[in-house]
Amino acid sequence: MTTTTATLQERRRAVVRDLLAEVRQIEQARGHTRESLEAIKQALVQAARSPEIFVTPEFEPAKRGTFKDFVAYRLNEDHPDGRALYLSLALPGKESPPHNHNNWAVLAGIKGAEENRLYKSEPDGSFSQIDSILVGPGTGVALMPDDIHSIHVQGQGDEPVWQLRFYERPLEEQTDRAQYDPATGKTTRFPPNVNVKMAL
Repeated sequence: MTTTTATLQERRRAVVRDLLAEVRQIEQARGHTRESLEAIKQALVQAARSPEIFVTPEFEPAKRGTFKDFVAYRLNEDHPDGRALYLSLALPGKESPPHNHNNWAVLAGIKGAEENRLYKSEPDGSFSQIDSILVGPGTGVALMPDDIHSIHVQGQGDEPVWQLRFYERPLEEQTDRAQYDPATGKTTRFPPNVNVKMAL
């Protein structure tokens, strides 16, 4: 029997509801530390292990050349703690400059792969890469508010890379992020994401 869209939506809402409850428990018990974010990452990776409820025709990828080849679908309603969960679709070749989020951020792969390069600031104001994590099915990355990363979407053609992205604050409200030029050390404002759609 073919699984209906309504059934997939019900399953997805249940996964999102359970994930939010688990994250709230983690935060209440452990606060905001690298250890608690690691636990949140594991919960997000587990949620992403059901690609059939996320990778569906309901979610259309961005058209090539529109808002940096990226679209994010909000999966939860307004949250009392401000937490925001998204399903993102990014086209191969999309990149971002090194930037922070000024709130914690956790990513988990569903389909395809995205390289996350992690950086640290040096005493002279420059930046150096310290790690590279390939976020794909079964893997994720957790970032503290001041952590600096850049993203580099892998693949070919226009087949999108699918991820779950979980933030302390909604993407569209992240107006205080900073982006960095590793060559010059120059810091500028990293504009918020405007290609966000509701998918409840």
